[in-house]
Amino acid sequence: METKELKNGQIMTIREAMKEDASDIISYLNEVAGETDYLSFGQGEFAFSAAEEEKYIEEGAENSGSVMLLCFIDGKLASVSQLIGHTKKRELHTSELAISIREKFWGLGIGSINMEALIQYAKNSERLKLIYLEAISENKRAINLYKKFGFIEAGEIPALMQVDGRYFDVTMMYLVI
Repeated sequence: METKELKNGQIMTIREAMKEDASDIISYLNEVAGETDYLSFGQGEFAFSAAEEEKYIEEGAENSGSVMLLCFIDGKLASVSQLIGHTKKRELHTSELAISIREKFWGLGIGSINMEALIQYAKNSERLKLIYLEAISENKRAINLYKKFGFIEAGEIPALMQVDGRYFDVTMMYLVI
């Protein structure tokens, strides 16, 4: 467990997820999905049961290309970020990056703290050589964050996501470790 001071002076605790966190993670993800259209699922659409999430956390902990980080502010889950390591032999050197932050904590530097921690995890891994991600193209704050940490745009897929009849282009990005 590590603590970090945020831009507003609040103290955030960051640690790896444990299976006991499963229910809190599910509640958090279903709440944050209602705060933005920029996630790959909407409010109430994160359909894992607590048992399924526990299994996902345990499997991730056993995968050296994966890590799930939880950030807490005043005991409340403020952010979930992760590297999702692949299990196919030909893709073992890659991991997909995902970050979500509760809206009331946007702009406090949590995204940068998560990026630093995830990239450091990848650099410490002997396995990972490439991190990639998808970002909604109009989500300039996220894209600028990724670029700040060296991610390169690989291209854009038009209308890859659809939310309430509105289509979003998605920018693919990657970082060579």
